Amino acid sequence: MNAQTALQLEVASPIPLGRYRLYHYEDGTFWLSLVQNKGEAPLLGVHAPLPPVELTTAHERHSLFVRNCSVQKGEVTLWDERLIDDIPVRWEILLHEEDEGDLTLQMHFLSYGSLRAEVQFLCNFMAENTHIKRFACPHTSVLLTMPRCALSVITLQPAYPGCLQVEEDARLVWTLPTAHLHQQMLHLRLHPERAVETEHAAIQHIEYRARLFPVGAHPLPLLKLRASAQNAVALLQNPEWQSRFAEDQVVLRVAPNDRRFSVFTLAAAKALLDWNRFSGDESALWIARLALNSAMDFQLVNAQSSNSGACWDVVDENKQGSDITGHQRFNLYRNARVLQHLLLLHRDTGSELCVRVAINGISWLLLKRGATGTYDGAEVLPNGTVRDDGGKGIMGAIVSVMCAAYGLTETEAYMHAANRLAEYLLRDSCAPLSPGSVLPAGLLPDLRNDVFAASSAIEGLARLYRAYPREPLQEGALQMMQWLRLWQLNATMDGLGENGEVLAGDGNFKGFVDASVEAARGALWAFSLQQDARWFAYATRALHAAAGYLDPLAGFPGAKLAYPDHIHALAAFVRAYLHWLLSIPALAPGVECDQDLLVCRTGNRIFVPEPSLWRSIRVQARGLIDWVALACPATHDILLAVLTDGSSGAALVDAGEHRCVATDLMDGSTGTTYPLHTVPGIGSVGVYILQA
Repeated sequence: MNAQTALQLEVASPIPLGRYRLYHYEDGTFWLSLVQNKGEAPLLGVHAPLPPVELTTAHERHSLFVRNCSVQKGEVTLWDERLIDDIPVRWEILLHEEDEGDLTLQMHFLSYGSLRAEVQFLCNFMAENTHIKRFACPHTSVLLTMPRCALSVITLQPAYPGCLQVEEDARLVWTLPTAHLHQQMLHLRLHPERAVETEHAAIQHIEYRARLFPVGAHPLPLLKLRASAQNAVALLQNPEWQSRFAEDQVVLRVAPNDRRFSVFTLAAAKALLDWNRFSGDESALWIARLALNSAMDFQLVNAQSSNSGACWDVVDENKQGSDITGHQRFNLYRNARVLQHLLLLHRDTGSELCVRVAINGISWLLLKRGATGTYDGAEVLPNGTVRDDGGKGIMGAIVSVMCAAYGLTETEAYMHAANRLAEYLLRDSCAPLSPGSVLPAGLLPDLRNDVFAASSAIEGLARLYRAYPREPLQEGALQMMQWLRLWQLNATMDGLGENGEVLAGDGNFKGFVDASVEAARGALWAFSLQQDARWFAYATRALHAAAGYLDPLAGFPGAKLAYPDHIHALAAFVRAYLHWLLSIPALAPGVECDQDLLVCRTGNRIFVPEPSLWRSIRVQARGLIDWVALACPATHDILLAVLTDGSSGAALVDAGEHRCVATDLMDGSTGTTYPLHTVPGIGSVGVYILQA
């Protein structure tokens, strides 16, 4: 801080912000100070003639000052506006102190037209005796240590990793890359600390805040997921949603009364097969087997075409294909998801049609890689050209496909491709992750809602870790899940009621139901890697959020789907629910679940679904959320898991006269009672083995 600034601080009238004070001057510059004891310590500010904002368009660079200042309800707004490329642009810097004493700076840009520009915010930190350190943690953070305090700077909504830089002269440079400027926002949080004794303590402090900042512990909702899953299955079996291209085929409509039919019919077939294994619903099994026969109808089979082997998202009554939006192009992400379902269906049923279609599709996926062995885009045109620069977001889904294909054929080329894509994910997507309601635009940009890309990345890395356990794979998947957990949840939508919260996406306040299902899937895969109750609780809340919008007669409202394909949303919800159900026993030590095989393992015993248990066992407890029972084919023992909201200390179980003795896997005790054990952040859980 120079002498001129020191003189201004002595004569200017301060604007109080609690423990902070703002000094604003007529030349458009300002200074922020932290009140300490009886004095003040200048924290950051802008010197004249340096502007706080620089905006660069295709034509020229503009220096923007903040000429106006207003105060309302403890919030100070510094603002100004001008014409840039004949477009009115207003910028605001909002400052307010939060309950925890943190100072939050929000910078808004409001344009009234399409203006493509790069924005930089320039601000000087107190330069005297300041040491700048950077640490790898869930937030893009900068830690500045001074003789008497430490100041952590956390970006809540950064543009991309590296957008926040502190230069050698202690100047903060904060960049929003070239984008369409309209209601863009940058968000900083400053947290001053007392003197830190060691560097390690400061690192722990930042990581601790990053973990706990977004959400607190809340009780799990009591909405019954099982009833919602039954409604979803009933909709998938609704004759009004079905059509037949041949006597032994069933295809499902994209939405009620739609004339197009979804390739996610194959995902529905997998969901119905899995449901049959739990419930014994023979009608679900019948529809699933008829749906398998439609696999070829969605695939382009033409040896002269560069897209031979690719699957259309939808076909019409004349079997004319397109993507979900009606354009003549193929989507790599949705192809990968469907091919994975085909490989799982082949393993379940032995269908040669499924494996033949899947192998042709995988060959097409491999041919669409770029020169580096990764993908340069997410969309493929009819001439075979890959475009849209969205290849990073599809890689997790393709890693999952390659792992499944290797498990079927043991072809090394598939595993080589999976490892190459995983390395790219770890280096360019997982390592530099930052928090906020949107993922940085340069990381996973191709999907309409980035939560799909993040969930697929978690699943792909987890599947590859199962095949080749390597620590970076596990760490990368959990790092991606840590970011996904920081997503803002929106509870302002009409009709939400008590059903939970829906994930917001794309940086706006619109909620997508299928995004909530995807978030639950990602959390359950993370839970399979690390039995952390936070992941299970997050998955539970996300599933309940989606279940709250499930109409028993109409499915999910179309306006609340990121992809307007009801079949995809319903099938994903059913499979996510069954995965969640199998994860309840894994809350006990030594129990693992496999959501593909639908089994749980403990010791040398394997427990599988048994439809008779679905109907015969009765469980009663206050605050009961759900339960699952599996049978061991070798010993005929039963694995029973019960989940409640914590309001009950024991469960009443009616499992027949000959199954009175139970071993509690949570504490190892044996008896005729079924005690429930508290799990922080979830409620009460009981996992038992009922002896034959």
